[in-house]
Amino acid sequence: MPALHTILHPTDFSDESRHAFQTACSWARDHDASLILLHVIPPAGRLIVSESSLPNPLEAAESQEALKLWQFAWPRPLDPQVRVEHRVAEGDAPNEILRLAQALKCDLIVMGTHGRAGLGRLLAGSVAEEVLRKAPCPVLIVKAPEPELPPAETDAPAQPGEIVIVRPLGAALASAQTKTLFRADRVEVLRLVVRAGKEIPEHKAKGEIVVHCLEGRVALTALGKTQTLEAGQLLGLPSGEPHSVKGIKDASLLLTILAP
Repeated sequence: MPALHTILHPTDFSDESRHAFQTACSWARDHDASLILLHVIPPAGRLIVSESSLPNPLEAAESQEALKLWQFAWPRPLDPQVRVEHRVAEGDAPNEILRLAQALKCDLIVMGTHGRAGLGRLLAGSVAEEVLRKAPCPVLIVKAPEPELPPAETDAPAQPGEIVIVRPLGAALASAQTKTLFRADRVEVLRLVVRAGKEIPEHKAKGEIVVHCLEGRVALTALGKTQTLEAGQLLGLPSGEPHSVKGIKDASLLLTILAP
């Protein structure tokens, strides 16, 4: 590979992009290259309200008056010797990524495959694909590790014909863990415990899924939107739909997964 002088890393500050950031840092360290971090604000989620104060991605974010009031969660390299610059743009994510890569004559783009919902969908798979097709330099797509669900209790699932109690746990919720309640050839039922403030990162179920909130409150992100799910409410998701769950109030959810 030719010498690397400038590496561009688009970030939406999600766990997925942070994993790609560490990979970008490794490349920057090994090749003694500068690492440019770019965050793109989509027009629909505009933080800058006047045309005259639009961020300039050709200048360091810290040097722009319009951005000094905003607290961007820039990740930090583990190796302090890695040279990092921060840039902010507003507009269509792939266009801004490609424009900056061209303007700075970047030698490599390192990016994740997807991000979270809302503003985090800057790095959705289609964005990565468009950058990969049109980039003026090589592109390294970094796939984040598969997220893990909270550890389940070790009690064996119920056998066919065995009654399972699925009422709210009440005071017992404080010490409860996620547990598989029933498992058969084409169906699995779990009690999922989600603590307030904790998040199960975006993942996919192998089949259709029904989520029933037994108690507490969670924010469930799927199908391009985030909804609050409270006790007594349920929703269904199609097979393979990416979704994430964040606890608002300690909650237990009944998950029914139907195998395809």
